[in-house]
Amino acid sequence: MRAEAVDATPAVAVRAIAGDERPAQLAQRLQLSLTSLPQAARLLFSFGPQGLELQAPGRRLKPLRVDFTGPGVERVGSQLLLRAARVKTRPARLLDLTAGLGADAWRLAQAGFIVTAIERQPLVHALLEDALTRAPRLAGTGSLQVVCADARSALRNLEPSAWPEVVYLDPMFPEQGRTALPRRELQLLRELTGDDDNGVELATLARMRSTRRVVVKRPLHAPPLLPSVDVCLKGRAVRFDVYLVAAGP
Repeated sequence: MRAEAVDATPAVAVRAIAGDERPAQLAQRLQLSLTSLPQAARLLFSFGPQGLELQAPGRRLKPLRVDFTGPGVERVGSQLLLRAARVKTRPARLLDLTAGLGADAWRLAQAGFIVTAIERQPLVHALLEDALTRAPRLAGTGSLQVVCADARSALRNLEPSAWPEVVYLDPMFPEQGRTALPRRELQLLRELTGDDDNGVELATLARMRSTRRVVVKRPLHAPPLLPSVDVCLKGRAVRFDVYLVAAGP
């Protein structure tokens, strides 16, 4: 019986650039192949004039790149998010459990929060780190740190002295039929991270570690992750469910 051909194309590689050490350093850190061929992998990290981006050679998908300087940072519902996360503590610590492309974390840091954003996917984390090197300086007390970790483990390992005033999460909502396809620039993100089915667990753990409130971003008509929502702020497409927490340590 004839054996079927096996696709030996690497899933992800880093494109080499003559005279530039960054690709080799990134490949070593992420344990990826380094290549000079544009079609050498199904997904390809490439350093371009606008920063690090993840490309899909041969596919009609927009490259995935994080940028904290453009208009895309002003995402739908950003003002509602600030209202949902607002606390009297100044400055307030905020833990973003689902950083994704970082737009919400950056917006919160701009508003003065001390933000730690957690991203479990190392490839997405690399894009976030690159964006921070190009980001403008934050005014006031705001700051943003991105960490590559599993959010559940990070929550469980938090010492009481490090519990944040606010915990924020935006679980990736599963697709529901053909009409729910994400925008092209987010298709690669979904391929990398998959649908997040840990939202309920994360929200439950968050309520045990936040000292003031937990904020959950949801599609407008989706059910809440947890019952007993204290405050609900609704926009045209999304809403923010707020769970208030009694003062912690």
